Amino acid sequence: MKNLFYIIAISFLFILSGCEREEEIPSSALPPSITLSADSVAVATGKFVLRAEGLSAYGGAQLQQVDFYKDGEKIGEKTVAPYTFEYDVQENVPDQQLAFHAVLIDRAGNAIKSNEVRARIRVLPIRIEAENATLRGLARVANDQETRQTSSNQAKVGAIDNASSGIDATIQILTAGDYLIRIAAGTGFNGTSHKVYIDDKEATAQVYAIPNRGWNVWQTFDLIFPLEAGPHKVSIRHQSMYGELDYFEYSKR
Repeated sequence: MKNLFYIIAISFLFILSGCEREEEIPSSALPPSITLSADSVAVATGKFVLRAEGLSAYGGAQLQQVDFYKDGEKIGEKTVAPYTFEYDVQENVPDQQLAFHAVLIDRAGNAIKSNEVRARIRVLPIRIEAENATLRGLARVANDQETRQTSSNQAKVGAIDNASSGIDATIQILTAGDYLIRIAAGTGFNGTSHKVYIDDKEATAQVYAIPNRGWNVWQTFDLIFPLEAGPHKVSIRHQSMYGELDYFEYSKR
């Protein structure tokens, strides 16, 4: 019985010592491998997802972590699969280029840099509500019940009834290029049109005609203007008959 006790005790100690031993990592001259992928466009103020796939020289279980970099600066890390990282896009200059890469580190201390992926910043259209612009001439804000139900901000600008009536608004352009200006307008009269011009250059105005589909039925009209970087004044004015405005948006093409 005493011998049996010794055998059990020795076996128990052997098991404990085996549990305490760290898993041995085999030696290898092979480097780990890693591939980074992402979309080619990053939307301003959104989340940009980076996806890394890696393999150590000893298999996936030996990976330790993946570090993520933007333009050479570390922006995050992941220590467990899947090795994805969401970057909060703060850049807001249209067409700005961002460069990303990742570094994989395995448990043996091997590290390797991934391929580089590039993304172009896309800025979503910036909206100016007509009622928040500077009113000109006879133009006035309306927010009756029907308007509140149909307009983007529960208000509109109406009474654009003569040549001096309309709105002005200043926009900030961060990078030069062609910009799309989209106007939401409506009318209950046939033959209605508005004109749009930049920086008081009325001679270069563009005109859009508004089909008569009834009041508070908003239609959008797209115009293209080449704009340099800096502030610009957008003017929307009466051209013919009687129309109303809900909003306008601008974005780089």
